[in-house]
Amino acid sequence: MPETMNCLQIERWGGDLQSAERPIPEPGAGDVLIEVEATSVGLTVGHIMNGDLGDAEGALPRIPGHEVIGRVRECGPGVTHLKPGTPVGAYFYLNCGHCGHCRRGNESLCESLGGYVSVDIDGGFAEYVRLPASNALTLPDDIAPIDATVVPDAVATSYHVANQRANVTPGDEVLILGAGGGVGIHLVQIVQYFGGDVAAVDRDQAALDRCRELGAKRTVDTSRDSLSAATEGVAFDAIVDFTGSMELLAEAENRLAQRGRLVNLTTFPGRSLDVSPRSQVFNETEIVGSRYCSKYEFVRSAELVADGTIEPIVTEVVEMDDVQGLIDRIRAGDVLGRAAMTPT
Repeated sequence: MPETMNCLQIERWGGDLQSAERPIPEPGAGDVLIEVEATSVGLTVGHIMNGDLGDAEGALPRIPGHEVIGRVRECGPGVTHLKPGTPVGAYFYLNCGHCGHCRRGNESLCESLGGYVSVDIDGGFAEYVRLPASNALTLPDDIAPIDATVVPDAVATSYHVANQRANVTPGDEVLILGAGGGVGIHLVQIVQYFGGDVAAVDRDQAALDRCRELGAKRTVDTSRDSLSAATEGVAFDAIVDFTGSMELLAEAENRLAQRGRLVNLTTFPGRSLDVSPRSQVFNETEIVGSRYCSKYEFVRSAELVADGTIEPIVTEVVEMDDVQGLIDRIRAGDVLGRAAMTPT
């Protein structure tokens, strides 16, 4: 094995990616060294680079890329459940594994959270990455690395939303705001897996056409039509938002059925939504937030991709030199679904 590796790093929060050469990290006690096969590239990477999930100057330079797929190359002392050659994906949250939330399988709510992969430790825009072994989750042997890049976030977060927060059950009508994005387009499929019918909302007709191909029963192009007019007379059992648009959320909230659930996944600061307690009481509606998946949901999502139940929507694959340009286009909304990076 060589002594150094190529990588992409940020040298200031809010800055662009810079090419670098670094020593290959050595796995310490409880760690594994992973040879990276592919890393997903989505909008969250841009938020991380901006410092939105942590901006400690002492953490720089930092290698981004939290949705890492690869194979274990070396195991540090004390690691017995993984072996060299095991295919793994990175779990984003550096959870403790011992608190009440972790023991109940709610790792994203860890009471002693140590931060995030690619924020507080280096991520996968590199040829190798060192992770705590507890954050390297085993993948099925027969899943292709590029296909697997949708598992750690795009599919697993969708699974968590549908199963735990929106509580989708057979026959539910589910409205997805921002359905053409990397997570949204996989939620279109996950909702149907749980028995719901999808109404997909986006500003891009090509994205909406793809949602139709994936089984969405209704689409709304908000670049041409208002949500209120397009959904007049329809009540939704669940509404999931990936846009953070307060205007769109206000329209959507008025379309909740009795006992409907509005699920928020954006974290833009300074935005708020006016809600009528009277209407909530009379209709028993809920407004909830949703974070990251559990480790169980991660593993279950990998199984659904591996067996063909969920189709991975990865529309672009680039090498390291082209990642910054890809991120710029993702920020501009010019990429359908997910994209990925390979080290070579």
